[in-house]
Amino acid sequence: MGFKMARKTKRKLPDPAQVDAAEKQIREYSRNVKFTVTEYSFEFIVQKLNSDRYYVPDYQRKLIWKRKPQSKFIESVLMGLPIPFVFFWQDLDGRMEIVDGSQRLRTIRDFMADEITLQGLDVIPDANGLRYSDLTPSRQLIFAESSIRVIILDNSTDAITRTEMFTRINTGGTQANEAEVRRGSLPGPFMDLIISLADSTEFVRLTPISKSLVDHREREELVTRFFAYLENYVPSANGVIHDMSSYKEEPRKFYFSFVQKTNLLATSEMAQNGTSTTIDDMRIEFMRMLAFVQAMSPNGFTKTRTGNQVPRVRFESIAVGSALALRADPTLLARTPDITPLLESDPFKLATKSDAANVKSKLLGRIRLVIDWLAEK
Repeated sequence: MGFKMARKTKRKLPDPAQVDAAEKQIREYSRNVKFTVTEYSFEFIVQKLNSDRYYVPDYQRKLIWKRKPQSKFIESVLMGLPIPFVFFWQDLDGRMEIVDGSQRLRTIRDFMADEITLQGLDVIPDANGLRYSDLTPSRQLIFAESSIRVIILDNSTDAITRTEMFTRINTGGTQANEAEVRRGSLPGPFMDLIISLADSTEFVRLTPISKSLVDHREREELVTRFFAYLENYVPSANGVIHDMSSYKEEPRKFYFSFVQKTNLLATSEMAQNGTSTTIDDMRIEFMRMLAFVQAMSPNGFTKTRTGNQVPRVRFESIAVGSALALRADPTLLARTPDITPLLESDPFKLATKSDAANVKSKLLGRIRLVIDWLAEK
């Protein structure tokens, strides 16, 4: 009995222009990542941690393993298993920021300080209940002299690249989300505004979300996206109606860069004038948008009156679309049309599906849908 050979599907060759564009992006990104590789003993690293020469950035400080994962990691070390690389970045002061590996290093430090009692071990169960000082002197010495390989990023590596690396390579199991990373990495006047608006009574009332999402700073994420899209939206440019040229479908980098630039602008304004007109105007525009949405949408940003979810795509469409419509026609505030017919329409439901949410054409489409509908009122 003969066997038929599986027929290979003929693959369409990519457009050469796409290949060239990909190569350009690869070269551009790889130039931003320079590093050296070295190896340090546990004892050496603990000394540096205790002297604050090696430090955990703010956005990682709350990421702490529970005792069982800590014990499992110590067990792996005692078993002689290889330890994943740790990533450092040397800042301009010469100190080392831990980009990835902070939980492993803090676990090593705490264990050697007798702050961890081993538990839940299954390969070396006889070590359950022991602390570092309970081990034999020779085992303590072996542990202290154990080494871990370290990749040190050059201090020319920018903050966007570092946080991108943290998000991609984090091996700790408990990861910081993007809003937490930005909050910790980008302190400044604009970040203060984001935090303030996210906690405002008006915004909280219109965004009834779970405590878990609140704890993960979902409202700060929504506020950040609102301003990033609003300030980069161009109604028409170069013959193209409605665009956002700075948005390259790399949302993490887009938001990070926007917050960074706005922080710098506001800081400069405050240094010159004692206040920032940019921050003042943003606050006014955000609160105006909230008042408008509250008046025209019986359910706020949720789908139902008792809803407790605010999908990002829905929020972006309503919030950014309303703000842009108000920019074009401030008299809308006096008319406050009921937007329910639009929100319940098939085009809106289709535009605010979560699939391909970050594709620029989809983003522009759902924002423009609200702008155009309000323009007719």
